[in-house]
Amino acid sequence: MNYKKIPYKVCSQVLPRFAASDIARKHLEQDFTIAKSIEVMAENELHNDLTQFIAHALPVREAIWWASLCLMQRKKDWDQTQIQCIEAAREWVQSPNEGLRRRSELLSNRLGLNCGPSWLAQAVFWNGSGSIVSPDLPSVMPDPFLYAKAVAGAINHSSVLPAWDNTNSIIFSR
Repeated sequence: MNYKKIPYKVCSQVLPRFAASDIARKHLEQDFTIAKSIEVMAENELHNDLTQFIAHALPVREAIWWASLCLMQRKKDWDQTQIQCIEAAREWVQSPNEGLRRRSELLSNRLGLNCGPSWLAQAVFWNGSGSIVSPDLPSVMPDPFLYAKAVAGAINHSSVLPAWDNTNSIIFSR
């Protein structure tokens, strides 16, 4: 499989960005290509690590788009506000702007980070393009890769809650 949207060549460029499990670290080698790293995690059913790896390897907009595609597999399971979270994320990817970023924050807050779509909206808010505090306060930027943690959270949460039969297929959606 070709991972042309991932701008890195080897595992060692991505792995330091998140807390991979000890099992994943045991299976991965620093000089593994991105494709080999993904293959090894998939073969060993290290789904959480795999999702974290891809989320941290992709650029911001691609990571959020990928998560939106994954979550859309469950469209029939989401309520209207959850669908709005996914749609706001997709709109932001196509036309990044502060209004959509702040709208995503409001939608995420409305749902209280209790579902995959709320984590996706939070990823948009934490994308690094603006402050994560109220506009009337001094600017506070998010930690690097905070959006990737939210992307992985959105996908991992959505793969199991609510329960469904296709948990393993969500990561590799197109």
